[in-house]
Amino acid sequence: MDGQEEMTKDPLFLAVTRPALWAGVPIEAGALIIMAGAITLVGSGNPLYGGAAAVALYAMARLIVRHDVNAFRLIFLWGRTKAANRNRVFWGGSSYTPLPLYGIKRKGFGRGVR
Repeated sequence: MDGQEEMTKDPLFLAVTRPALWAGVPIEAGALIIMAGAITLVGSGNPLYGGAAAVALYAMARLIVRHDVNAFRLIFLWGRTKAANRNRVFWGGSSYTPLPLYGIKRKGFGRGVR
């Protein structure tokens, strides 16, 4: 073999990276749908409104997942990274820092002293 061994290649199948599904939507989205339906039920007092809200959200979730089952994973990742940046308006985009962004706290300021 001339000193070089041939590497074996194992393809990574879609089933390995596929998220756990409940009724065709990822479990995270299913949990949000159930919570939104329950909040609507408690808020309105009518089970038809809660059911209608859950069915509408389920239909939207199925439309999102129709082409890519990892779409909710990407949406949640966007929410944890880019949407959570408080300084994106200042910089005109996402800017990451290893330090937490807290306001400057000085003694004597902000205590209602005029």
